Amino acid sequence: MKFDAPKSLVPFAGIFVLILGVSGCENATTKASGERLDGLLATGLDAAAAERAQTRLASTLGRDNATGALSDQYASISETTGSGQLSALLSSALERNTRIGTAAQQINRADAERLNAIFGYLPQINVTFSRDQITQRVIETDNAVFELGEAKYPVTTIQARIDQPILDLSRIFGIQHATNARSISEVEYIRTVRDVVYEVFDAYLVANQAKARSGALRQRMGFLARQINSQDALNDSGIGDVIEVSSLRSERSSIASEEALESARYIEALGDLALLTGASVSEIAPLRFPQGIGQSERRISADQAVATGLEQNPVVMAAALGVVGAELDRRRALAADFAPVLAAYAMLEREDRANSRFGGGSLTEDTTVGVRLTIPIFNGRGRGYETLPATVGVRAGALDYYARRRQVETQIRATHARLTELSRAMGQSSNAARQSARALGSERDRLATGQSADLAVAAREIRLSVARERNAFYQTEYLRTWARLQYLMGADLSKQGF
Repeated sequence: MKFDAPKSLVPFAGIFVLILGVSGCENATTKASGERLDGLLATGLDAAAAERAQTRLASTLGRDNATGALSDQYASISETTGSGQLSALLSSALERNTRIGTAAQQINRADAERLNAIFGYLPQINVTFSRDQITQRVIETDNAVFELGEAKYPVTTIQARIDQPILDLSRIFGIQHATNARSISEVEYIRTVRDVVYEVFDAYLVANQAKARSGALRQRMGFLARQINSQDALNDSGIGDVIEVSSLRSERSSIASEEALESARYIEALGDLALLTGASVSEIAPLRFPQGIGQSERRISADQAVATGLEQNPVVMAAALGVVGAELDRRRALAADFAPVLAAYAMLEREDRANSRFGGGSLTEDTTVGVRLTIPIFNGRGRGYETLPATVGVRAGALDYYARRRQVETQIRATHARLTELSRAMGQSSNAARQSARALGSERDRLATGQSADLAVAAREIRLSVARERNAFYQTEYLRTWARLQYLMGADLSKQGF
């Protein structure tokens, strides 16, 4: 005996099943218990899962395609580039830096997304094949044709359909937005190259600065050792100063600690260069101060530098394109929300019924050609209106653009002012070095005539070493600041002749 549930209970049964499903989903989202999280911290990822991930990673990276070819250029650290020359390091960075490679791939992604946006306006062609098995039972009818009661038969349907947008403003603005996004990716690539080149340049200067200062400190330690030996000799003769010897030893220890710090700074700079260039850098060639760079702040005013930076700095350019892209997205959203869409379509359908409830089969072929006009009246797509958040996006983009301009302008003015002060410092330190050299020459002349002692000469040599070390430090700082000003103005430091 067959029992049919009352129709009034069907909605309640559906609600009950829905509640059970929601409860199951809720339980699935609260599985990260304290015990499980503690276990993850203690043992890490499941060994089998980690092994599967490693196998899939090796399979993906080892393919004989464009992805697999990346390993030759980016997977490992190469040997030392040349003799540590700046030009060789810059060339290696442009070729092997992963950030530059990623920025290039972003251009490829933007090209693909633009192509997809164009495809959105091209014909959509689909072929559908379906095979159905129909079991039909006539339960109640007043039509004598249906008195056969039951029919069981297969149906084969083949459908070919083509849809062609004729007028769809949202797709048109979508193509323009994708084209603008491609321009942004190109500017971001330029920005990444400028960033990497500047970072290589700065790390190279820091390494030179640390190396030079470390050598100067070691030289100063040698002079102090001479003074200590002279004081020891005086002590042996009974006319020395024990306190002075202790003071000299303390100063030498302090300088030794500074030298160790500079050596560590040098090693850190070499590590930064290795990261940026993809090459193992164990030594760098010394860089002399270029004569044509001095007093560069006098050849361009702060206002001129700001005007150049606001026009050529990739950060500002990308922010400007971001505003344009946000406006195009707003127009796309406005068209999608309110603009009518006109499209044409054609369909060819072939249906083969082996039987039917009428008792006989059929083979039919229908051709349909038409035009469809869709006019959004209210909430046409059931997702509200995209125009509202897109309008806010335009304002956010404008604020970001103004912030970038303000940031670049303030940084350029501060860097230009720092150049001026460093130029003064270089002049004063150079004068101090000349005066110290003159005093050392006089002291050596006095030593030659017996009017001075080697202890005094060593003291003069220490003063000269300090003056020269400070002058070299200011020169390198001037170069670093000059490079930063060029970078902020949008210049390519790899083409400055270093």
